[in-house]
Amino acid sequence: MPIFEYRCEQCGHRFEAILFGEQKAECPSCHTRKLEPQLSTFSVSTKSSAAAPPAGCGQNNCCMMGGCSEN
Repeated sequence: MPIFEYRCEQCGHRFEAILFGEQKAECPSCHTRKLEPQLSTFSVSTKSSAAAPPAGCGQNNCCMMGGCSEN
C-alpha cells in the first residue's frame, strides 16, 4: 500500500496520505488541494535482538546443528 508525502503550498503543513485509485490528497490543516509532492524516504533496521554467538563459535554451522559446546 503506497504512502505519499506532501507539503501544502498554502499553509506549509507536511503530511502523509494513503490514496486509492483516483483519490486526490487534501491538506488536513487547511483543506486545500494545492500540494507539492515530496520525495519519500524509507529506512531499514539491521539491528537484531538476538545475542551474538561466543567467539570462535559458528564454524561449520555447529551451533545450528547442535554440535556446539556453547549451547
